[in-house]
Amino acid sequence: MKQRSGALRTLTMAVLAMLMLLMTECTAWAAAYSFPYPSAPTKKGLYVCPGMEEDALELGIRHATINLSVGDFMPDAAYRNKTHCVPYVYEGTTYWFSKASLEQYDNELSILAKNNVLVTAILLLPNRTDNLKYLICPAARGKSANYYQWNMNDPKAVRALKAIVTFFQKRYSNRNGARIVGWIVGNEVNNSLHWNWAGYVSADTYMDLYAAQVAEVYRAARSVYSNARIYISLDHYWTASNGSYWYAGKDILKKFAACVKKKGLNGGKWCIAYHPYNISQYEPNIMSSSAAVTNKASTRIITMKNLKVLTKFVKKHYSKKCRIILSEQGYSSVTGGADTSKEQARNIALAYYIAQQNSMVDALILHRQVDHTGEGERYGLYTSWGGENAAWQKPSWSAYKYADTTRVDQYTKYAAKQAKKISGKKVKKYYTVRKGKLTRTGTPSWSLGYTDHFAPFGALTGFQLNNGVYYLSHDYTRNPNVPWGMNRSGVIRAKKYPKFGFGIHVTSSLSGSATVYLRLWSGSKKYLDASAKIPCGTDNYLSVNLSKWSARKKITRVEILIRPYKTGWKNKTSARIFSVGIGK
Repeated sequence: MKQRSGALRTLTMAVLAMLMLLMTECTAWAAAYSFPYPSAPTKKGLYVCPGMEEDALELGIRHATINLSVGDFMPDAAYRNKTHCVPYVYEGTTYWFSKASLEQYDNELSILAKNNVLVTAILLLPNRTDNLKYLICPAARGKSANYYQWNMNDPKAVRALKAIVTFFQKRYSNRNGARIVGWIVGNEVNNSLHWNWAGYVSADTYMDLYAAQVAEVYRAARSVYSNARIYISLDHYWTASNGSYWYAGKDILKKFAACVKKKGLNGGKWCIAYHPYNISQYEPNIMSSSAAVTNKASTRIITMKNLKVLTKFVKKHYSKKCRIILSEQGYSSVTGGADTSKEQARNIALAYYIAQQNSMVDALILHRQVDHTGEGERYGLYTSWGGENAAWQKPSWSAYKYADTTRVDQYTKYAAKQAKKISGKKVKKYYTVRKGKLTRTGTPSWSLGYTDHFAPFGALTGFQLNNGVYYLSHDYTRNPNVPWGMNRSGVIRAKKYPKFGFGIHVTSSLSGSATVYLRLWSGSKKYLDASAKIPCGTDNYLSVNLSKWSARKKITRVEILIRPYKTGWKNKTSARIFSVGIGK
């Protein structure tokens, strides 16, 4: 009896010790940020070209991805010092993060945060031949690939992975500022050969390594922000492989789910970032027929046309908590040398509507904002002068901008009709838009003036108010397509005043003209949109008739923006904006 009591006492003490340990670990791992995963009014997203954030906001995006490549933010040994880097100590080891890269990330994420854009980071590991090559899976070293599988068998490499995720999640978890709310681990991991090379290993070994990486990213990110979402990345090959080490996505997903479950992450704790490109990435038509794209579970390819095959499978096997973002897809404006820009516009709007109508999908991230001359496809909403330097706006820019509004054109009209054929439901229009017309008038005499409380916006180097006049200096280093101007938050009651106007003087542009945009918001879902071409070098008085816009009784935000007309800006271009007001 004494022996049994002693054993029970020992067992009780052991259990208590274990509970104390668990409590200590839970306290140590308590996240600094626990705000709910943010919601967004629309699913419209974009891979934003660095430096063109304000143009992306003009499109009305609410989702974005950002590449966090180890090749960008962790420099060679010669630059790992406080002059070039920010040091970060993690578990006794110091890691160095490039100041130049952090400055770019800070700027991009801060601008996007002002419009409540949800940002998901894509963690990428390019080739390293310096003393960081230990990060790469040993079996993968020595072969050329775009990106590589992380070395999960080396504690040193695993610690570096956790340090990187923890560093960035701490830096970008400000609920009211720059933030990252999710992580995509690698890129198109079912295509190991090109996008996540792990070496000549079996699919089972490969997925065990990748699942281990996802689990570590999950724990590191959630140790800082408890509701961060972690995604596996897959391309559009579903039941078909495309050669050696380029696996069917469905097979890889199943293997991954089994592996990550052993590591404590069931479906719903991880999510999916899918790339539903068309079969031919030069062919922009989503609705084109192919035996490889069907509505059966055995379909070889999943595109936007048969997206429900994916979402039904995921919901059935991993629950509706396993959320899906369509993190990369594009439609080329050039096919076989022919101009297919109109087809691109129609299909970008269609892709958005299909995503909008699927309850398992949280976002559609369009690829790209600007054509990249290093790619054969022309996915951008802009043509390019070279690299990702935006040149001319394509029809797809406007089609995407107005896709979730009541403003209809030939592209969104086609897309809405096709989307209804697929889903059987009408598309939703989140924004109610009244199209207005800015007209030139004589010197106004407003009943109420509002030249106050404006804030700067866009490509500016200077902004000041003096005697009722705003002086704006254009930032010539920015792409000419980036809008610049000012905005004002605060209620203006214009029920009795059917005209809104202002004066503007833009000094110069390469064409001698500028385009001025006025947007008047009433709440978060209704706005009036108007624009006008003006000559540079002279005062212009512009006004818009509000008499047919019932929402004018409570205007909550005013935006006055400037873009170049056709070409670009001259160096040292500036503007004055004055005499803002309402009247009869």
